[in-house]
Amino acid sequence: MKRTPLLAALAAAGALLAGCMGSAATGDAGAADGPPVRGGNLTVAVPTDPQSLDMVANPGQVTAHIGNMMYEKLFEVDQGFVARPMLVDTFTTSPDRLTYAFKLRQGVTFQDGNPLTGNDVVVSLQRWQKSHRTGQLVAPDIDTITAPDAATVSVHLKRPRYPLVDELAGAGTEIYEAKNLAGLPATGFGQDRAIGTGPYKLKSWDIGQQLVLERYDGYKSRTEENWGGQAGAKHAYLDTVTYKIVGDQDALISGLQTGQWDHAMPANDQYETLKANPNLVVHNLPGGNENVIIPNFNPGSKFADPRARQALNLLLDKPAINAATGGSKDLTIETGAFASPDNKASYSAAGDDVYKQHDPEKARQLLAEAGVPAGSTIHIVTTNSYPEFGKWAVLIQDELAKIGLTAKIDTYDFATMLGTLTKDPGGWDITTLFFDSSLTSPAQMPALTLGTLNGSSSPERDGLLAEFNAATTPEQAKAVIDKLQAYTWKQLSVITLSQSKLYAAYTPRLKGYGDFYRIFWNSWLAAA
Repeated sequence: MKRTPLLAALAAAGALLAGCMGSAATGDAGAADGPPVRGGNLTVAVPTDPQSLDMVANPGQVTAHIGNMMYEKLFEVDQGFVARPMLVDTFTTSPDRLTYAFKLRQGVTFQDGNPLTGNDVVVSLQRWQKSHRTGQLVAPDIDTITAPDAATVSVHLKRPRYPLVDELAGAGTEIYEAKNLAGLPATGFGQDRAIGTGPYKLKSWDIGQQLVLERYDGYKSRTEENWGGQAGAKHAYLDTVTYKIVGDQDALISGLQTGQWDHAMPANDQYETLKANPNLVVHNLPGGNENVIIPNFNPGSKFADPRARQALNLLLDKPAINAATGGSKDLTIETGAFASPDNKASYSAAGDDVYKQHDPEKARQLLAEAGVPAGSTIHIVTTNSYPEFGKWAVLIQDELAKIGLTAKIDTYDFATMLGTLTKDPGGWDITTLFFDSSLTSPAQMPALTLGTLNGSSSPERDGLLAEFNAATTPEQAKAVIDKLQAYTWKQLSVITLSQSKLYAAYTPRLKGYGDFYRIFWNSWLAAA
């Protein structure tokens, strides 16, 4: 897939969708499941083929979830979304907060047996700066990234940057072998270069059908057993993990119920049905998704005029849309926040008054003032790869019809949708997406960095991002988060419908699983 500005923007979310991070089970959870069992294969149903295992070039959800099993970063988040050292052993920060010295863990090797070196880190992070949306936003603050020796990496900044360590735990900062990044096209590396330092490595890939990971016997784990999240110890008990591509929700549900798949993350409207099945474990996952409608600011769009965007927010009956598509109330949080309540450092209630507005008649009047009278056609672009997206599009179509507007819905697979949005910047009016709501710095959050997709960049928002980066305390940073969220609801670069908690449904034989998306280190299969 061609690298585009949209993909760069979405990469900040780990796939806009992915966003979603892997986890290790905590020590307590593993103990409750009894002694680990080594061996066996876990079959996991996923909705799409990953298309690429390059997490910079392709930030899709499935790529992120599989990639988290294979690759590692300098830092990873724990179960509370706090950055913890992973490939870093120790680090120091200079008193002026301009120089970070990272000492790498010794004995870490890539899955081809080559040792991890400082040069691998330097080349990987330089690529992140150049090709990943978060890295591009961080790059102006970085003076140099160097490796004084094979075991040390030094980052020297032009100005202090409060969230740097959080950003080094974010999507796109995975460390690859330097030799495998040489001369890459925009589409990234192929599967022959999909080599990381993680506990599982690529065994085989039948594109469109299945992908298999196998244990990397040379993996060197950290020792912290109770960090959880993506941090701490990782034990590869399973011999293999097989990801089956199952795009049809009916087939996915049927396979879960018959034991064809051991694990899946179904659509929210299946939650109550699966929860009632005594042969499955159904568990909510931390973090979740910010469900968004994205209006296009670009010339040619019906929503280039701010009055039209205000009208769209007034038109949408958010509680009704959430009730129609969100499934159980266990999963839906009616909030306009761009961060999950679990993500305490980034969660804000700012703009809640705008989120709750609903006045279809006022919406009709504002649209007319903006040059979008009754009889106009609104072009909605969506995907069938994630069922919620298409459902939102149809519900928006119904809302528009009530005030005399027609909606033309074009539905594509996810990759084609991304290409369609960028091919003709002014040729669409609305799209439907969701973003990872557990990201820990504004530069990682697509809701704040979508200018390259929908033309919503602004000096005011750039100024607020700079203010956040200059913070020196958590209290200062949180105050700027409130300002950023309030500005987003003023500008309406996205219109948030709700927060959705995700869930997993899986066989009771799966033990040690940390209930954190599709990451299965520390997991094993009990005897049937």
